Amino acid sequence: MKHGIQLVQAWSPGNGVNNVSAYLLKAAEEAESAGWDGFFLWDHLYFTWAPCHMPDSWSVLSAAAARTDRITLGTTVTALPRRRPQVLAKQLVTVDQISGGRVVLGVGLGGSGEGGDAGDEFTSFGEESRYRVMGRMADEALEVITRLWSGEQVNYMGKHFKVENAVFLPRPVQKPRIPIWVGAFDGPALKRVAKYDGWVTTGPCPSVNLPGYSFEKVHEKMGIIEGYRKTDWPFDLVYGYEFPTQGIDEEVSKAESVGVTWMLDIISAMRFKGNEALDYIRRGPPG
Repeated sequence: MKHGIQLVQAWSPGNGVNNVSAYLLKAAEEAESAGWDGFFLWDHLYFTWAPCHMPDSWSVLSAAAARTDRITLGTTVTALPRRRPQVLAKQLVTVDQISGGRVVLGVGLGGSGEGGDAGDEFTSFGEESRYRVMGRMADEALEVITRLWSGEQVNYMGKHFKVENAVFLPRPVQKPRIPIWVGAFDGPALKRVAKYDGWVTTGPCPSVNLPGYSFEKVHEKMGIIEGYRKTDWPFDLVYGYEFPTQGIDEEVSKAESVGVTWMLDIISAMRFKGNEALDYIRRGPPG
């Protein structure tokens, strides 16, 4: 099992962080030095419920790729429907090249994932916010992205996206392509998960009163995903939550028993001040 940091990229001077972009780069360097296996950022434009400083995640991860040597980098997760797939495809190949093949594309729909609408982070800009439509957009976008990564000529005609005679080079360093982890909770989204390389889900986060999925629930949902899978490609089960202050060895055992391959410790300004979070990262992963 691997252990990573899942860092919410929203901080402010009130949390002791004046330059959030520089702070996130420092956190990535500290995570690698401390022996963590992965460094992942949330990917939001802003929080509608709290003012904060929030850099662009992929810009930060591109810089982190140049300042680290070993650690896996990615998002958990990028809201795919608000990104142009051709632009995101090119960004990911660039970070993959800079990092020497250490990037993961984590994707989801965005918003809270609850109800039928993604909310103000989308409607504030006149963007599509209905999950039933966003799901179809995400499916098309992933098809476009993976085809463009092939390095072959791509033609694609969908309802939301189209490509005519496009060839993207260079190809990703990673073969057969950059891994794609899909964030999802339930329903049709689990079918999307099954088509790609991993499932990102969330466990308990006491700092924000989020119960998340228990290990038992994760095991149940993973059974559904396995029923949809049509390949035997390697598959990651990624479980992000706030690691407990006691009993982490027992938690690791539980996670392993249900097939978790990545445990991500969610670090946010709701848990720590800026320097406190860096000190916490420096302690290193469990074990």
